[in-house]
Amino acid sequence: MQSERHWSIYLPALAISVLWAALLFWADRHEPPLLTLRLFALIVEGLVVPSLFLWAFFRGRDAEVRVTTESLFVSTGGRRPEKIGADLAFVDQVRVAQSFLQRLVNAGRIEILLTGGRRFVLDDMSAPHQIADAITAAAAKSSQAGH
Repeated sequence: MQSERHWSIYLPALAISVLWAALLFWADRHEPPLLTLRLFALIVEGLVVPSLFLWAFFRGRDAEVRVTTESLFVSTGGRRPEKIGADLAFVDQVRVAQSFLQRLVNAGRIEILLTGGRRFVLDDMSAPHQIADAITAAAAKSSQAGH
């Protein structure tokens, strides 16, 4: 089973883009036109919004969690990417956190704790509960086979 960044990582940038576009159209159609507000909205739409989309793109690149029958592979992506492969016997705990909107689109945060204190937190991942269940089931099989 594999999970990568969910498309919802772009939703904040999209929401800001729509909000400022609406403000821009409102300021442009207002009588008299609100030129300062219109200019500010143009700057936000021209500079800030593309920066937010780029930030989301680079943050989401190469982030994945892959579970096999015996091991776990995690790549955090982002500015300081980390890649690790670990035997499932070293997985101590898996947690999933989802907001209301993330539940609607099947996205969320996956937190993986390994024995020894190492922790990986991956935000905006697709199918977080399925990954957590796959890790838990595979770890249980691995520990039963080891005993």
